[in-house]
Amino acid sequence: MYCLTITTDKWSDRKYRSWRRLLEDLEIGYLDTELLPLLVLVNRDVDLYTTSSCSGRVVVMDSEYPWEREETGIVFKTHNPIKPSDLEFIYSKPVYKRLWIVVSGPIIHIYSRSFKLASTILNTARRVGFKHSGVMHYSKNTGLFIELVTGIYIAQLARTRDEVIIEQTKIAKLVDVVNNTLLEGKKRLEALYVELSKILPRKKDPLIEGDLKTRGFQAIINPRSYSRLINNS
Repeated sequence: MYCLTITTDKWSDRKYRSWRRLLEDLEIGYLDTELLPLLVLVNRDVDLYTTSSCSGRVVVMDSEYPWEREETGIVFKTHNPIKPSDLEFIYSKPVYKRLWIVVSGPIIHIYSRSFKLASTILNTARRVGFKHSGVMHYSKNTGLFIELVTGIYIAQLARTRDEVIIEQTKIAKLVDVVNNTLLEGKKRLEALYVELSKILPRKKDPLIEGDLKTRGFQAIINPRSYSRLINNS
């Protein structure tokens, strides 16, 4: 069996700093709260912790291409289904490069200090639709870095500087596609939570459990709480 060499002190320090950051983001309203049940579930296991993740989102960006990160302006972003009226601004807003409407599915980042557990998580994720998941890298200080990705993605050019690509009369049809795509990602996210809740936590992290009790987060531990992803969307 493959054996990981992990620096325990550095691992634990990274995990608890990441957990504190999650709680701070929750308090200030920065956290993608649809992910909270899943993030709590993973962090409850002593051999796992999460970092920046997303439940899926709709973005309108001003950039040359939708995959660019530098010199890109995000002009609209939401993790929830949208209405045609939410996109009316694209017909009046000045365009510097090109306006793209982008939908992306959930992406979850997990660090594991157990090779066996990482393998189990990957197999589970792929089985419920996170087909593009894998181990991105490994170090003795962080363990295995796992990225869970569905591959759900749409990028639609809406406007250039001098031309409207998506006419206003067609925006409602585009919104239907956008929302259906977003909700497909959320369905897979719910399936991931339900399946992982059958195996996690294997061994509870006492610090995380103490924080959950102190903050009154016990309701989040219940897998049924995650059903709101579909029912309220």
